[in-house]
Amino acid sequence: MDFLLLFFIGIFAAIIGVMFGAAGFVLLPAMLLFGIPIHTTIAANKFATGVSSLTTALTLILHKKVSLKKMSTLMLLAVLGGISGAFLATRLSDDTMNIVACIILIAMFFVVLKGTPSSQLEDKESIRHHRSITPFFIGIYDGGFGPGSALMNITYFLKQRYSYVQAAEHTRFLMFASCMGAFGFYYLYGIVHWDIAIPVTLGSIVGSHIGMRLTPYLKGAWLRWILPIIFLVLIGQVLWKLL
Repeated sequence: MDFLLLFFIGIFAAIIGVMFGAAGFVLLPAMLLFGIPIHTTIAANKFATGVSSLTTALTLILHKKVSLKKMSTLMLLAVLGGISGAFLATRLSDDTMNIVACIILIAMFFVVLKGTPSSQLEDKESIRHHRSITPFFIGIYDGGFGPGSALMNITYFLKQRYSYVQAAEHTRFLMFASCMGAFGFYYLYGIVHWDIAIPVTLGSIVGSHIGMRLTPYLKGAWLRWILPIIFLVLIGQVLWKLL
């Protein structure tokens, strides 16, 4: 029964994660209700999100929707960020992690309020080469905590004039990189429990593919109010833990 419950939690969390970048909003609270320690929960979340992101990334590569070569630099930054975040997380208390998460989420909320371009680019090859190290800092947050990190990546790509669908697709690559970098550190640190990670991961694989199929049906007008609302919910969730 626990296996099935974790499996379906993984499915639902991955759908929310792919479409709106907030898988942690579902996954972390649900697993904490099981009585699973937060660091173990984060480690399982990193493995589940990393593997599910890999499966969707491979599908995008096979369909030639995303160039792995163009993503390689950003993925390297995300890997380094994920490892750094995991390292910091194992040395910070739960309360300190929540305070840092709250500050970052509030900052990103105001970034979203400034507006997110959602027009479709006519020439995908015209997408600029990225010189920003923003994915590194998002990777640190993802590796150390996680909720809202995919939404941060989506917001980053939207600010780079990607369409929402393109932003969601490219985010899968950065999520794979930062999550697997962080998971590698957690695994070596000895806080991975496979009986928890495996069912969540299997559900996440199924949910991520469902989410990618549903994403093209999202309308740009919805995003102007959905994204800020998700950030507010995430901020409220973290503040609730602190209080």
